[in-house]
Amino acid sequence: MTDAATKRTRLTPQARREHLLDCSAAMISEAGITAFTIEGLARQANVSVPLVYNYFTSRTELLQDLLIRDFTRFNERTHDEVERASTFEEIVRAAVKSNFEHYAPGTVLPILMRQAEIVSVIRDKLALNARQASAYLVEQTTAHYKFDHDTARLLVELSSGAAWSAAELAGRQNRNIEEVAELTVSYILAGIEALSKRKHSQ
Repeated sequence: MTDAATKRTRLTPQARREHLLDCSAAMISEAGITAFTIEGLARQANVSVPLVYNYFTSRTELLQDLLIRDFTRFNERTHDEVERASTFEEIVRAAVKSNFEHYAPGTVLPILMRQAEIVSVIRDKLALNARQASAYLVEQTTAHYKFDHDTARLLVELSSGAAWSAAELAGRQNRNIEEVAELTVSYILAGIEALSKRKHSQ
């Protein structure tokens, strides 16, 4: 028995499944989703093609499971960051950071989410998350700056758009993620502060 075969038998089914998903993510990050195949994954993971199909019935199912796993992890990290935030600035920073993590080097979330047949498995969750995040940020903005609900909602939508655009640009141009994220936080807070001063001075 070869060393590779010996190592394969030591993995539990769950560990093997995670290893296959990890290999898939690395391959997609490096070469793109079009080049990704089950046969290529088997070679990369040093397993047989039939073994891969023991865990995933198709390429689409594998990619959907990868998206579900990574999206769940992404949501959990964002939730933990927001839970730890104790000031409005920290809440904004946590929200902006989640946008930048979405486009960080090595992540496959934006790649997978551009595929209609793959993203369909989390479409309802995406919509729910967006509504919940927006409602929470509107509530915090209203409470902190005493804006009316419509103004707070507009500010949240504008800020969210700015954060997503900055994150996408930073990822596409390989900018320093932390530096651009901090610039984005400063930009958002300065804009809200300026509007607050103007509205409350009237």
